[in-house]
Amino acid sequence: MDTRFITADEFARLARISRRTLNRYRRDRPSGFPTEYDIGRGTKPRPRFRLDEVQKWLDSRALW
Repeated sequence: MDTRFITADEFARLARISRRTLNRYRRDRPSGFPTEYDIGRGTKPRPRFRLDEVQKWLDSRALW
């Protein structure tokens, strides 16, 4: 299985929401929100999300 990770900026672009709104979702963690992975090296965090989880979440949002 090929697991592709995307950045928070790419997530916001796919979801058509602002980065600020995405940061609120990340803080509040609504039900079904994708897991955040820290792929960074060193002291600067580099959050990533699995593309398949993001797409599932976006599909569920379409029903809102």
